Amino acid sequence: MHLTPAQALHRGVAAHNEGNLHDAEACYRAILKSHKKKSAGSQTLDVIAQCYINLGILLHGKGDLKETINCYRSALKIRPDFVEIYWLKGLARRDMGDLKLSIDCYQQAVKLEPNNADAHNNLGAAQQHMGDLEGSIQSYRKALKIDPACVEAYNNMGGALQGLGDTGEALESYKQALKIKPDYANAYINMGCILQDTGNLEAAIDCYKNAIKIMPGSTQAHNNMGNALKGLGNYEKALEHFDYISATVINPSDPQFWFNSKSLALECLYFLGRYAELEQRLNVLANSGETNLRIAAVSAFVTNQLGLADPYPFCKNPLDFFHAGNLNNHVADVSRFAEALMLEAANENAVWEPQHGVTRSGFQTSPTIFGAGKNCQALERILRKEIESYHSKFKSEDCDYMKSWPAKYDIRGWFVRLLKTGYQQAHNHPSGWLSGVVYLKTIDSSDTDEGSIELGLHGHDLPILDDSYARKIHHPKVGDIILFPSSLFHRTIPFSEDTERCVIAFDIYRYIN
Repeated sequence: MHLTPAQALHRGVAAHNEGNLHDAEACYRAILKSHKKKSAGSQTLDVIAQCYINLGILLHGKGDLKETINCYRSALKIRPDFVEIYWLKGLARRDMGDLKLSIDCYQQAVKLEPNNADAHNNLGAAQQHMGDLEGSIQSYRKALKIDPACVEAYNNMGGALQGLGDTGEALESYKQALKIKPDYANAYINMGCILQDTGNLEAAIDCYKNAIKIMPGSTQAHNNMGNALKGLGNYEKALEHFDYISATVINPSDPQFWFNSKSLALECLYFLGRYAELEQRLNVLANSGETNLRIAAVSAFVTNQLGLADPYPFCKNPLDFFHAGNLNNHVADVSRFAEALMLEAANENAVWEPQHGVTRSGFQTSPTIFGAGKNCQALERILRKEIESYHSKFKSEDCDYMKSWPAKYDIRGWFVRLLKTGYQQAHNHPSGWLSGVVYLKTIDSSDTDEGSIELGLHGHDLPILDDSYARKIHHPKVGDIILFPSSLFHRTIPFSEDTERCVIAFDIYRYIN
């Protein structure tokens, strides 16, 4: 039976809604191949534009952001006045790390519909991701002036106010959202985050309970509840929430929490001393075929502590994959290049001790540093060369880290400026694949470890049973480039010298095929 374009689109949307992405993508592509824009009527053009939009949303979910943006560009050629496309394109640009271009998209939406509260709210969210918290608050206030009942603007403004350290005003903003919409789960979750960050875990738990009553399947609410209970030492109850996420949520709205729940459950079992169950779960996860860098990190540490063989196949000995190079292999004058990089970075919005971050006594930019200027762009090209050399050095190693090395990847970097007493807490980057640091200004600590980076297996405040676990301290010099698996924990050792320590840190993110 011959289907009209509208009928074919309906079939593709049905497959998309059912989670049958392969058939949905095939349907969208078939429509775009069969119906040419030049010869199409107005109704068919609308179908073609919607196909591009839907295909873009699908590809965004797969991580192919460049092709996603190409789809939205094609849709805009047909319907340049369709505000929703600018919102979607802005979201893709944001997830790609192109925050300036993301803001451009939302500004275009505001220009098209200046009295659209959602447009101002979305612009504010992009500015907030960029680190422009004051600008984002102005956008949220404009949204609320247009629509005083815009709960999303109150909710988002609470996050921006919290980022500025104004926790009192942030809580008030969330309360305003709840006055308008008492069943607004996200406002309860965000209130809980503030209370949790300020150490009021019991009050935070009450907020999460309200969120879960409203939205029982919220991965974030269960994740935050689990972490708050874990912070109180109630590992049994925390485990219930992490296991709920893993066992119950089939299509997570935020995959980050879904992936984290499995490793957090392992951590609870370790805290509880239920080592046999921990080992059993670890073996199941190791054979699941899923790549989860947070599990890989936990597995490497707990098996070391318990004297077990590490079953997780990602990267069992991550310190073996540490590599140190230097900018002097790429540029003639390292000091001059480092100064130029710092000047460009100084023009980027930087946040003091970012919310939910690991930076202490220091500033950090959003992950868009490679767009800050020509020198930062040149640095990205240098790093891609260094990454290729790194891959050539280790590619014969027998582990998933190398066997599944991304053929295509995105690279995102951010600038970190630590002041006297500054440091970064032990952390890793489980959403990345390879992580690295370029040192632009370092601490002269020839006789101490101050300002150095320590890499090791320990993190997440897990109990140390055997202090002989693997670790390494690197004393950086200006121009050093270090690379290591993103699963590896690392921290900056605090320094007492009255100076600054400046770096560009970065991750590579693989595209999902």
